[in-house]
This record gives sequence, C-alpha cells and structure tokens, in this order.
Amino acid sequence: MLGVPRFRLALERETSVATGDALRFADLVAERERRRPVSHLVGEHEFWSLTFHVTPDVLTPRPETERLVEVAAQHLQATQHLAGRDAPVAADVGTGSGCLAVSIAHEAPSATVHAVDLSGRALDVARRNITRHGLTERVTLHRGDLLAPLAAALGPASLDVVVSNPPYVRRSEAGEVDPEVLWEPAAAIFCEGEPAPLYARIATDASPLVRLGGLLLLELPGQRTQPIVDAVAAVEGWDNVTVLPDLAGLPRVLRAVRVR
Repeated sequence: MLGVPRFRLALERETSVATGDALRFADLVAERERRRPVSHLVGEHEFWSLTFHVTPDVLTPRPETERLVEVAAQHLQATQHLAGRDAPVAADVGTGSGCLAVSIAHEAPSATVHAVDLSGRALDVARRNITRHGLTERVTLHRGDLLAPLAAALGPASLDVVVSNPPYVRRSEAGEVDPEVLWEPAAAIFCEGEPAPLYARIATDASPLVRLGGLLLLELPGQRTQPIVDAVAAVEGWDNVTVLPDLAGLPRVLRAVRVR
C-alpha cells in the first residue's frame, strides 16, 4: 500500500456506501461513458455564476454565451441612466433553459425581460429556473415562433435589447460535433442549410419592436460568420453592425443598433 495517500486509506476503512448509492453511481458512470452530458446526469449547470436546472429538452448553457449577458446588461443599465427609463425592457428569443433571460434580469435589476420559446417543455424548464432565482415578477414567458408572440403582446418600439442564441450548426455537420451535443435538442442546435437566413429573419422581425438606439445581440458560431453579418446588415433599420469576440478571441456576438 506504499504510495497510497493517507486520506484514501481512511476513506476505505471508515466509509461505507449503501448498495443503492453504489448502483446509482455505477449507472452514472456508464451513462457518462456513453458521452451523456454531465449536466443531464446531475440535472443542473452553472452559467453566469448562477445554477440552472437542465434537462434534455434544453441546451446546456455554455460559457461563450455569457458574452451576450455582459453586453445586454451594460446596455440596459446605460439605457436606464441616460434615457431616464425606470424599467428598460429586453427579450430573449429561443430562451431554452432561460439562462439568458434570468442572467440578464439578475445583472440588470431594474429591467424586465420577455422570454420566448416554441417548445412547451423548454418553457417548463425556464419557468423552474425563473422561480428558482426569484424573478417571476420580472421575467415573463411567451410560447411561439421567434418574435411573433412579442409583436402581439408588446407592440412596436417596446424593447431596448433583443438577444438570441439561434441554431447555427448545419445538419450536414452533425457528424463533426462532440458526441455530448447529440444528446441535446436538435432544433436548438441544427439549422437547415446556411444559418444566415434565420439570423436575417430575427433581425427583420425585431426591427419594428426595438426602440431607436436599441440593440440586437445574436450569438455567432465562432467561424464562417461573414455571411451572417452581411445578412443582418442588409436588413432595414439596423446599422453599426459589429462583431464582438469571446474570451477565446473567436467572433461570438453580432451587435447591431436600431437607427431608423
């Protein structure tokens, strides 16, 4: 037994594990060997230093998406101070777990957030996370396709920021992604053909809903982003289309300003 740490010897002598717990642990190991995401095994994941409930019905929050929270919260806080609005308004399109909506509301405590998803199961997960973080008074859920529910519920020029993490992996690239990704909802990951038309559609639908000076913030795939940038820049009403990097230096957030 030479070379075995003392704490390990103590653990082996003094700690017993119930048979049921041991079997459960063995099941978890077997599932992980199948490349099932850890977030699915434990049922939660950290994002923006907050803990979120996660199921196979939603994307597992990823660190690169935190850049959207940072830029959105900064703009909402500036809008409150410079424009004199007590409660700036944001929208999260395709909210999934609600990680963006909750994190933005947490970081910009004067803001209200409207979160949209087409999936009822995803909205159930988002609702649980909104409740978990005590934000039921400031984050409202809507079910529907992209911004259509907000056009009906809020009307024109009602938003200061629109954020979205659209599906941008081509279905033809499914064989190239990490195996863990294939456990997540395909509709939240894969797009048919090129992603640029979907980004242009979001920009088109968002244009009448965003106030002058408001922002459109869209997560980018980190590569082959120029067609997406060009597609959004061609949509009437948006200007100053720029790309912001993530912490790895990859192009991660498309930022556009509502100008007319």
